[in-house]
Amino acid sequence: MSQDQTNPTTTENTARAAESAAKSIVGTLLDLGAAWAAHGLHAGKFSLENSARALEKTAKTFETLAREFEKKSHRDA
Repeated sequence: MSQDQTNPTTTENTARAAESAAKSIVGTLLDLGAAWAAHGLHAGKFSLENSARALEKTAKTFETLAREFEKKSHRDA
């Protein structure tokens, strides 16, 4: 075999290795992105649930205050 016949093979092998490495990196980045997206969605869910609980407590406090005002206005009438 001459030198010219081995160079394309080496070049092809290098190209295949580079393509494989690029695919591996892209796959890893996609997996990492999906993991961060899932984490963000879980954090958002947790935050919304906590906000909902706080709003529910506030609404109950408003209801209690409204009843107290209604009782007081009936006593004064």
